[in-house]
Amino acid sequence: MKRLLIILISVLSVNMILAQNCTPDFSYTNPGVYPDSATNLAVAYVGVPYQETITTVTPSDTCVVILFPPCETVPIDSVMVESVTGLPPGLTVISENETSLPFKFLGGSTSCMFISGTPTQAGHYPITVNGTSWATVFTLPQSQPFIVDYYFIDVIDPTGIAEVNENEFTVAQNSPNPVRDYTFIEYYLPKSATVNILIRNILGEVVWNENKISNQGTNRLKIDASNFSNGVYFYQVNYNQQSVSKKFIVSK
Repeated sequence: MKRLLIILISVLSVNMILAQNCTPDFSYTNPGVYPDSATNLAVAYVGVPYQETITTVTPSDTCVVILFPPCETVPIDSVMVESVTGLPPGLTVISENETSLPFKFLGGSTSCMFISGTPTQAGHYPITVNGTSWATVFTLPQSQPFIVDYYFIDVIDPTGIAEVNENEFTVAQNSPNPVRDYTFIEYYLPKSATVNILIRNILGEVVWNENKISNQGTNRLKIDASNFSNGVYFYQVNYNQQSVSKKFIVSK
């Protein structure tokens, strides 16, 4: 009987693992969603299968001002994700235990969402997540809507990417282009080094000047263009007495 019970427990445990759609990253312990806005989501390529896991750490309680300060600590029952809009064509999202919206994350839990599929169209795709947090205040359920709007996925057409020679310094065209708020510059180094990145406007004025310690292989630099005016710009990546320049457009 004891042996049978152990077998049943083992089978149930395996079935539970197989039922999971994604695995959260338990190294994150502070409440929030990860990757954060600075890291953001990985670049995707047209026609190439894509996978990205978003880890969610839901707090067990929060502090709410009921009538007058100070705030009262109230337990969080759950966080409901009700919509995820803006995903590139070909990609879908599921949660750890659910395959369709809404997704429910219990207070005090660590869970995940999983974006997967094969992108079909290049472009810059801002993503918006809407939901509701539920807490218990004086034994009564209370709700608070929330929105997460800093995620995006850049989908690149791989037909425009040249094969990399491991012994050559190369610089790719920035993406997205045209640029609205930010863009990424990728470059390949045959050896680790410090590179200099310059960006000039159409008048030749320097609007960005950064020295960046870079690794051998492909490197990726995020450019914040939120303060750039509309127009034509030129970026230049300097490495070991070599220089590559390319043009991009800011259009807001």
